[in-house]
This record gives sequence, structure tokens and C-alpha cells, in this order.
Amino acid sequence: MGGVSLVGALVALPAGFLQMVRTLERGGYGTAGIDYALWWLGLGGGLLAVGIALLIWELSIRHNVRH
Repeated sequence: MGGVSLVGALVALPAGFLQMVRTLERGGYGTAGIDYALWWLGLGGGLLAVGIALLIWELSIRHNVRH
């Protein structure tokens, strides 16, 4: 599950970046295009955080690490 979240983040973050660049090149700061790009970047960041947390959790269970 952690790997799936990381792959999703690897798709969402570049999509948000490209959307941001295209919108800013058109001079659209403050438009709906920026909002759309920020949603993509937020989704990518969330998936990245969840993916890393799940990978750490899965590895700790696999190697029987107790805190």
C-alpha cells in the first residue's frame, strides 16, 4: 500500500508542477488554473507523506521492530 501511494505521488507532483508552469506562463496568477495546480501539488504531497509513513510502518512490522 505504501508503494502505491508513492507511485501516485510520483504522478501527481509532476502533474501539478506542469499545470503550475503552464498557468504562470500564460500570466494566469490568481486564476482557477493556479487552484487546480495547487490541488495537484497538495494531493501529491499528501500521497508522499502517507506512502513514506506506510513504508516505515510495513518495514517495522516485517522486521519486528518495537519502540
